[in-house]
Amino acid sequence: MKFGIMNLFPVADGASDHQVLRETLEEIQLADELGFDSVWLAEHHFSKYGILGSPVNFGMAVAERTRRITIGTAVLVLPLHHPLRLAEDIAALDVLSGGRVSIGVGRGYQPAEFAGFGVPLEESKQRYQETLEILRLALSQENFSYHGEIFHYDNVTTYPRPFTPGGPPILQGTVSPDSFRERGALGESIITSPNFTPLGIMQKNFDLYRQSMRENGFDLSTYDLPFMQQVWCGDGDEGLRAAAQAAMNYYKSVGKVIPGSEDAIAKERAYYAAVAKNIELLTLEQTLTHGGNFGSAQRVIETIEMLREQLGINHYIGWLRIPSLDRAAALRSMEEFADKVIPHFRAQDRAAERVPTAEAVLG
Repeated sequence: MKFGIMNLFPVADGASDHQVLRETLEEIQLADELGFDSVWLAEHHFSKYGILGSPVNFGMAVAERTRRITIGTAVLVLPLHHPLRLAEDIAALDVLSGGRVSIGVGRGYQPAEFAGFGVPLEESKQRYQETLEILRLALSQENFSYHGEIFHYDNVTTYPRPFTPGGPPILQGTVSPDSFRERGALGESIITSPNFTPLGIMQKNFDLYRQSMRENGFDLSTYDLPFMQQVWCGDGDEGLRAAAQAAMNYYKSVGKVIPGSEDAIAKERAYYAAVAKNIELLTLEQTLTHGGNFGSAQRVIETIEMLREQLGINHYIGWLRIPSLDRAAALRSMEEFADKVIPHFRAQDRAAERVPTAEAVLG
């Protein structure tokens, strides 16, 4: 089991952009020292909901301040990027970090971001697919040509070449059952953060992914299967409820930036309307029980074990720096998680490695 942290880069009332960027860099350095395996950086534009426009560029600073932690993006909004420039930047980060890069990508959902860059929202699906295809070609091949509906290239080579042979892994943000099935059939890596999705639905989605992988000859045991969730690890009812309140504040802020009915692609309007309604009706108690993983170290461990058993995840990514939660409380939670939760699973992994296989026993 691997463990990561995630940061959205929000600016709370009274904070400055400078403070958020510098403090986040310090938190990532602490996570590296505490033994976390990965850090995941979100991309957003034109809003204090998240102020990091270029996770790859910020990753350069992370690479210089850390020694072992993997630098991930969760996610790059591909329709807003020029594919060749993005390939160059990803490769440079891969080189400077010594191959410590995982690239999570997604289609995006905020109309203001698309409008700000002059990208029609209705083109997002086609731009996403073409940019993804071009990224894979640019990072894996010395020279390539590509002709799609939007992008056309002949005999292109991007530099620098990646440190990782074939380029760093690319994981696709995945939500719908069809996406789980389709990506499993193609053997594509995924990343997901299903807030408030019932466990039964998540289990069905992950089962679809695994089944599609098996049916098409892919070995899931060789893949990272990451899962993101808001986390607070500690003792005391006061801290617990403060974390849940901060999480609820975050979800309410999401409700302000999701597309409205006039902006959303027609077939997605019902989905966005349902999300907005659920957020509007959200209560503190619902957040506490279903909005994340909040509680003592033992309770956090039990939740992760349940997710591993039910979903098969092997890379747990905690949103330990919950937006609007007091920073000192969030750092204590991170240290508690590193002191008690990670060692529990490391011990399990070591014990599993010592168990002889049937093949070894039989000779």
